[in-house]
Amino acid sequence: MAYDADETRRRILAAATAEFAEHGLAGARVDRIAAAATCSKERLYAHYGDKESLFTAVLNASFAHLGEAASADFASVEDFAVAVFDHLVDNPANQRLLAWARLEQRHDWAASFGVLESVRATSVGHLERLVGADASGASGASGASGASAASGASGASAASGASAASAASAEAPPWSPDDLFALVLAIASAWVQLPGLPDDQPRTADVDAQREIVRVAVGRLLG
Repeated sequence: MAYDADETRRRILAAATAEFAEHGLAGARVDRIAAAATCSKERLYAHYGDKESLFTAVLNASFAHLGEAASADFASVEDFAVAVFDHLVDNPANQRLLAWARLEQRHDWAASFGVLESVRATSVGHLERLVGADASGASGASGASGASAASGASGASAASGASAASAASAEAPPWSPDDLFALVLAIASAWVQLPGLPDDQPRTADVDAQREIVRVAVGRLLG
């Protein structure tokens, strides 16, 4: 059978994800990763370099997976938040990897900047579009209501109505899209931050209830 480099890299990445999620960078063993990936340590080093470089590859892959989950054409901010929640529930190892990277303080974050910026830009772009669409919709509704009322009112009343409509249309969450992204991410990840919860169980009614809480909480956040 011909050697399949891509398949070998996939196996190494999968084995390394499990090993680093369990033991962190300091506690992970390259020989255990190689054994789980059914390849030699020499082959592993040839593909990914040293252990630190492999950890970076694993962490960046986890960020890229989040970016893929956030790349759909969402209809609302609530849909975006639920998609992030579902991704975190379905990929618990990713949160552990991030926790290890923060705790051990050995990761070169500059090596992750590109993929992190891509995720941020995609997510913030969604939020800018969706919050802007909501504001435009509110403005249009206010304008129609104001025009109807003005048809039977004096010029002074019409001016007052126009001023009120303008104020209503200006109402929006008082945060930047980046801050809104941080708040949505915090809500979506609320349960995965709790200690001692099983991370390998199938979706349950409790998880379905949590995703509905995420939807409602983010809707209230937007007012």
